[in-house]
Amino acid sequence: MLTVTEAAQAELLRIAEARGLEPGRLLRLAVPPVWTGEGDWGIVVDQRGAADVAFAREGATALVVERETADALSNATLDFKTEGVPSPRFTLDIY
Repeated sequence: MLTVTEAAQAELLRIAEARGLEPGRLLRLAVPPVWTGEGDWGIVVDQRGAADVAFAREGATALVVERETADALSNATLDFKTEGVPSPRFTLDIY
């Protein structure tokens, strides 16, 4: 199962609050074909689906991921890094 660090969850909740997401809308880790941007993955605003895994912090859902994707990323960690990088960013490290 994918690991989402506390730093990543905190930043995701901050982003969701700053965007003022409508009820029922949340952040999703997406891969193609849902993700159509640059790179292999991204974070999008979406609705929770029946096959989703939720990552929660302090009673709030920080992120959802389709179960199949979360299982495929079983050796991966989603993190939000602020040190040792040119600018703060989310990283998906696969071990």
